[in-house]
Amino acid sequence: MEDFEIKQAVKQFWDKRPCGTFGVILDEPDSEYFAKIRERRYKLEPFIKAIADFPALKGKKVLEVGCGIGIDGLEFVRAGAHYAGIDSSEKSLALAKKYFELSGCDSRNLILADAEALPFPDEAFNFIYSWGVLHHTPDIEKAINEIHRVLKPGGAASIMLYNRYSLVGLQLYLLYGLLRFNWRTPVSEFFSRHHESLGTKAFTDTEARELFRRFKEVKIYNIVTPYDRRLSKTLFLPAFFNYFIPSQFGFFKIIKTRKP
Repeated sequence: MEDFEIKQAVKQFWDKRPCGTFGVILDEPDSEYFAKIRERRYKLEPFIKAIADFPALKGKKVLEVGCGIGIDGLEFVRAGAHYAGIDSSEKSLALAKKYFELSGCDSRNLILADAEALPFPDEAFNFIYSWGVLHHTPDIEKAINEIHRVLKPGGAASIMLYNRYSLVGLQLYLLYGLLRFNWRTPVSEFFSRHHESLGTKAFTDTEARELFRRFKEVKIYNIVTPYDRRLSKTLFLPAFFNYFIPSQFGFFKIIKTRKP
């Protein structure tokens, strides 16, 4: 399948199911609707706040690549950052703009755009943030080169990508490989065919380090998530199981880096 077709499939998937909504999209979403999504997001993924470090970005120019419905974006704005967010999903952006407007914030810097062709000049931002997005674009290396281009020298980036050899990867292998006698199919294929939108990728530490080879101070670590403890769509093992799961098998791969 061509990159254009994959991008269209990705867009259609997230238009139907903007991140955090689980496909529940109201005709007239109100503040309570967004408050519940925000609460659920930070309950499931409490580590976001520490990784994004919203208060530290006061007065800085921040770009979020893949802003979704704007939950993290509004946190940057409330912290005093000069924020811009892009997304390829029109429905997600419409919800993000509604969320900003309900919160009394300017939504003009929420822009429909492709991560592989960022509509900004060189060296425009102090900090670039992307949470669980870049693994959905066909040419991720091109997207990361774009991040490098628009980041100021000395600027920082915090990126989350999926970890291939995680417990989520094991879940996919058991469900679509072992139980269907596809034993020799690589885990990467199960991510691409069955996890979220078409073409989803997941990476090893070595692959992630290669993607960010143009940057410096590349720090990579994995985080164990509730999704690693998932037994079904709605059933999860208790949180204390996290203490028994080595971090190397965590689903979220965090890359924190700087531009030389």
